[in-house]
Amino acid sequence: MKVAIPDSLMGEIQELQDTFGSVTGQALVLTDQAGNVVTRPTLSGIFYQKMFKSLQVIERPFEPALLRMGPLSYPAVLEEWVPGLKYVVSPLVPDYGQTYYLWSGLYMEEGTRGLVLQAFEAKMRKHPDYEMLKDVLAVMPELSREGIVSIRGKLSVLGNVLSKLLAGCAVKPLEQRRSLVITQLLSNLESEFLKIEVVLQQMAGMFSDAELYAFAQEEEAGQFKVKYSAGKEAGLLMNAGFQQGDGFLGQAVLGREPRHWQDIAQDPRSLFFTQRAMTQPEYLSCYPLRIHSGKRALLLAVGFGKSRPIQDYAQYEQNVAALLGLSGRGEQLVQREALRREATQRLKEAARLLPQAASTQELGTVLLDMVMGMPFFPSSVLVFFEEQPGDTHYAKGWRPEEIAPYVQDLQSRYSSQAFLSSAIINGEAEGQVLLECPLIAEKVFKGILSVGFRRRNEAEEWLSLTGCLASLASTSIRLIEKEARHMKQAGVFTGQTLHYLRLSNPELHRLSAEASAMAYELARYTGLPERESEQMRTAALLAPFRLDFLQGYGFYPEELSLLKQVDQFASFYFQINKPSVSVTAQLLALVLHHAGKGADKELLADSDLEWLDPSRFNLDDHVVGELYSEPRTTFQSFLRSRSEAMSAKRGVSAGKLLNSTALKTPKEEWGISPREEEVLELIILGKTNKDIASALFISEHTVKNHLSRIFNKMDVTDRSQIIALVYKRIFDSERIEMS
Repeated sequence: MKVAIPDSLMGEIQELQDTFGSVTGQALVLTDQAGNVVTRPTLSGIFYQKMFKSLQVIERPFEPALLRMGPLSYPAVLEEWVPGLKYVVSPLVPDYGQTYYLWSGLYMEEGTRGLVLQAFEAKMRKHPDYEMLKDVLAVMPELSREGIVSIRGKLSVLGNVLSKLLAGCAVKPLEQRRSLVITQLLSNLESEFLKIEVVLQQMAGMFSDAELYAFAQEEEAGQFKVKYSAGKEAGLLMNAGFQQGDGFLGQAVLGREPRHWQDIAQDPRSLFFTQRAMTQPEYLSCYPLRIHSGKRALLLAVGFGKSRPIQDYAQYEQNVAALLGLSGRGEQLVQREALRREATQRLKEAARLLPQAASTQELGTVLLDMVMGMPFFPSSVLVFFEEQPGDTHYAKGWRPEEIAPYVQDLQSRYSSQAFLSSAIINGEAEGQVLLECPLIAEKVFKGILSVGFRRRNEAEEWLSLTGCLASLASTSIRLIEKEARHMKQAGVFTGQTLHYLRLSNPELHRLSAEASAMAYELARYTGLPERESEQMRTAALLAPFRLDFLQGYGFYPEELSLLKQVDQFASFYFQINKPSVSVTAQLLALVLHHAGKGADKELLADSDLEWLDPSRFNLDDHVVGELYSEPRTTFQSFLRSRSEAMSAKRGVSAGKLLNSTALKTPKEEWGISPREEEVLELIILGKTNKDIASALFISEHTVKNHLSRIFNKMDVTDRSQIIALVYKRIFDSERIEMS
């Protein structure tokens, strides 16, 4: 909190500063704790004037040093503005809530002139007044150790006088000063939270005759550590740990009332201090308090001289401790609110991303990333899905050897027949507290979202938000299952429709199959994602059918959109304005046009079924020529690449092999059904069960059933024997050359 200094007092402070600057021959300036200049700099000599002018070019030149050093209890000697020249920063603590700093220098230590001139030249030679400054520096007097001590003594007097002027200590009685201290603390709490290190530093400077103040807080249950300290030998006490019940400090944290010990030099419990190389203390006061998250803390005041009258300071030190606890709890509330705002933003992002997951695998991965990115920083996350034929899980933050036992534990406690509908906190996990949120879709148990926390109160605090994430994941599971059912129905529809197409117009069926394979290869060739590649494949497969016929069933909206765009472009020849068609639709049009070139036009048109439309395989060359140049160039490049890959051998398609007259009698002999012939054709092309299922829109289980029947009918045991048998029958009858 910045305190305004009255003009009348500023004049007196400035006069004092100028007087001491003249006596010591030092440059002097007073700043507040933020580095803002309070007084007009006292600059004796051209060197100081030029150098301070250079500093004024830098915005807030005093602030970086203050931020780097942190709160000061004693003067600090620095060397950073002018190479080799030192200056001193002395803290003035006139009152609570405000610290001032007296900056003095620059001076040269005895015997360092050569090094100073060398460093000055290396860093300052580009300064516009370098030559003049170097000449002044060359004759600047070197200060002996005794001379430096003398100057610091004079500046110490100046600091004490300034502190009294700023605080009004010369006129205010002790009782009034105490009231002012507490009032200032309360004023600070109105605008910001108290910084413990700053308060301790100010207390060590003037609040009482205690020479060391420290603040210890609970790290783990019953374990405490000194986090902040200020005053005499403060550095030796930093990070010192103690356990509740042990020694002075351990006994103090067990109660709620302050504890005071006098004449403790002979008490064995004072070894806590002396074993850290500290001076033997004479008295000790401890003030227990509560800070954020219900943690315990301790404010302690240590004196190394004669004992003090406790009644003079205990009440005020206890008030300070209470205000520090209040400030800490309030600050945590503000930080918690900021975390909740950040978590809410992440929750909104999860609401956008999770429903986009196309599978439980993708959902598990996205959910892991979303939870691990939450601002409460979980120690671990595990997503468990109860699926058929086997359960699956995705984990982060777990050691590999711990995952399997925990998953087995989940399987033993949760099932579709027995599960809890609300989240529970499982505190039995070693090293962490697990918050287990069930994933339930349409009242059916689907899995568990398990989030690890370090403490139980953290799990309780973030239970609601984690439950919201689990609800979003449950909604995503419902969408995934709904999409799976829809795709299964679509597969049945497509399989039956293609079967009728094969019976009614084999040529159109062949074209759609060839175009489908080419469309997928082209999509992958151009770098389209798998999802869009599959859409192109399916769209080509559905190309023989009328759009209104397909739309009546409500399947494949993206694929039908591609076919609609192809139809729009096909009618461009009769329109004035060129329609806007996506690049994917243009690539599909090129595939259909290319596939239709080798078609038997009579066989293609040999159908009077209203639900068929072979026109997409008979696109006008003029229309295709109006496609954008980039898709056409890409397609030509694809065809060349495809041709080169097959140039080493004379290809014979699986369809032609199976339609060979040499196989007519054997096929009748084997009793191959039309559906099994489709599977057999894809086997010869080297397709896997998954590929066959995708191409024929059937399940892999159905593919396996077809394979089993084909194996029995052809009297073979594997795919290689099937291919060998087909080629052998053709070789024996037609003697086709194969390379």
